[in-house]
Amino acid sequence: MVFGRREAAEKARKRWDKLKRFVRTGAYLDDWSAPQSLMTVANTIRRMNSREKTMLSVGFETSRSNKGLDTPRSCESSENKIIEHLQHELTKRDISLSSKSVSRPILMSSKHRPLNTSDLLRETTGTEFEYDEGEEVKLADLKSVTREKRRLVKTEDIYYAACSLCRVSPVSNFLKQCSTFKADLKNSFLSARDVKALSISLVRDNRICSLDVSGNEIGAIGVMYVAEMMVENNTIVELNLSGTIPGKEGLEALADLIKNNKTLRVLRLEDNKIEHTEMEHIIRIIENVPTLEEIHLGHNSLGFEGGNMLAKLIATNTTLKVLDLQWNQIRKDTAKSICKALADNETLWSLNLSWNGLGKEGCIELAQSLKKNTKLADLNVSSNRIDMTSLRFLLHGLVQNKGIRYFQMGRNPITTEGAKAVIKAIQMSKHSRLESIQLEDISIDDQFLELMKELKESKSIRVTHGERIAGGNAVTEKDHDPHDLNRFDPVMVLVEYMRIDNLRLIDFFQYLDSSSREKLSKGNFRDGVANLGIPLTEHHLDIVMQKIDLKKDGFVDLEEFMTVHREMSRQITQRTTRAKSKKKEDEGLVGLRKILREIIEKRNKTNKEKAKIKLSLAAATRMLTTPRRFSVAGTQRIEADSSNVNTRPTSTASIRVHTPISETPRDKSTPLRSTNARRPTNSRRGSFYRPVLNVPKRPSSSLNKNVTFSERNPSANIPKEVPVA
Repeated sequence: MVFGRREAAEKARKRWDKLKRFVRTGAYLDDWSAPQSLMTVANTIRRMNSREKTMLSVGFETSRSNKGLDTPRSCESSENKIIEHLQHELTKRDISLSSKSVSRPILMSSKHRPLNTSDLLRETTGTEFEYDEGEEVKLADLKSVTREKRRLVKTEDIYYAACSLCRVSPVSNFLKQCSTFKADLKNSFLSARDVKALSISLVRDNRICSLDVSGNEIGAIGVMYVAEMMVENNTIVELNLSGTIPGKEGLEALADLIKNNKTLRVLRLEDNKIEHTEMEHIIRIIENVPTLEEIHLGHNSLGFEGGNMLAKLIATNTTLKVLDLQWNQIRKDTAKSICKALADNETLWSLNLSWNGLGKEGCIELAQSLKKNTKLADLNVSSNRIDMTSLRFLLHGLVQNKGIRYFQMGRNPITTEGAKAVIKAIQMSKHSRLESIQLEDISIDDQFLELMKELKESKSIRVTHGERIAGGNAVTEKDHDPHDLNRFDPVMVLVEYMRIDNLRLIDFFQYLDSSSREKLSKGNFRDGVANLGIPLTEHHLDIVMQKIDLKKDGFVDLEEFMTVHREMSRQITQRTTRAKSKKKEDEGLVGLRKILREIIEKRNKTNKEKAKIKLSLAAATRMLTTPRRFSVAGTQRIEADSSNVNTRPTSTASIRVHTPISETPRDKSTPLRSTNARRPTNSRRGSFYRPVLNVPKRPSSSLNKNVTFSERNPSANIPKEVPVA
């Protein structure tokens, strides 16, 4: 029993010490401390007006909601006048902000502010609280304190006063949410003035933790109002400014002011048309706000320079945990920089790179970073042009990663075979901690379902996939073609081909002009490059016609061809000169020339083999159709001619060909006519001689026009003068 009394006395003494502490400090327990709060609000309004005048004087490009914006008449620069106006508006709402009491305790010093007795004694009213022996302030005297009835100053009341100050109508949606923890005002058609009144009311608010004004084009001035509010507000944790179009001025004001905030953790700046020229302000925000953990920059245009600046920040940042970069035109080199920076980051937990263009280069760097990074847990690379070749590199790093738990790579052209490769790789991995794999819009087949079932049984991984179709959508993978010319300019390919094959421009033009119209069509280019073995596609031919057809009439004449040839030769010379000045070779030109030399050597070799086979066939046919055989010397001469066939396209010319015919029986004692003997006249010609024929020379560079044969007279297929045995 004694123990119970002592415990109650100790408890009462602690409560009384707490009560005395409030008496001495004169602290208020309500939401607003009137003098201090009004002075803070007045200072904030003055800063807003000052910065607004500065921004308008610069003449920056205002948004639709900022046009015609001027400073309200009641918003003076003096803090005292602003306080008077606020007090007047609050008085209209029957809110007393006076700090005078009706009576004071006798022993209370006049420098102490009054005490809200009803709140302080709420916990002390009870039968056990009777310990007042030896205290300075008697409990009876303290209970006798009376004050005028007053009500707490709420955010709603300040908002009404701010709306009157800024001459705008109150937003009913915000009034409904003043007493909640989240103010959701997205797509509410707010103007900059509306946001100013709203920001003024939130300067000393201690309830709302999330503010969403996305979808309202409040412009740079509206974002500046929010930033000024964030200087004093210590409650808002999440701020959504997506779709507000802050521009460079708004982002600069946000970076200058928000660094003083100590509570902001989530910042959303999506769909704000942010370009690389504004990335410096984003970098400042991330570096200067120590509590910032999430930043969302999706649906902007960071591009090459902005992505590289962000990559440098990722490598050194130690505060960010979530980074959203979807839809930001991140390609090749920029993707490589960002993926490479992940290897040095130790705090990032979630990274969203969807709807960009990682490609093969980005996947290679990402795979190398995943081997080292163990903190990243959520990775999204959906819609990033990842094909089967790129997938191999990515999986090589994914199976060795020990941190990723959520992996998304849907809407990539990996086909059903790629989806099965992902499941097999995860199944064989010993280090993977994956819990979820998302493969949206990727069709699967029965074999994939079997593999997924085995994976769920062994590792309990949740897999999301596309529709099931019979047989899947597997494609046959093509082997790598070392002669692929897709990465080169097709006009440069033709110019370099002529140089390497020692062809004059006019000879090449006449070879392509098979119809002798003195102009070339797309069909002429198609047939010509096919005969020469140059692997150009229809897309390449379209580019050739677009660049060479200067008159845009669908045909290319010699003058147009010469003009483009001269310009392209100049560009090639400049590239070579720049490479030499840096004491290295132009890798692109070196690779192109190597491919073209291989193509020319392969074509020449093939043409020689075909010509030799056809000449041998012609000789065999002649031997079967003539009563006499060739001499050994004649046969050797034919073989020598077949080995010296010219394989390059040349201009049309005439050659002299003697074709033997069957001769009549003669007396063996009569000697053969000497090759140096005088040519017989028409009246004395023998039946064994045929006059010289003029036939056009063959275009030996064509793959299908190496040798011309005569089916009616096989003996006419000998290309040179061959004496009859």
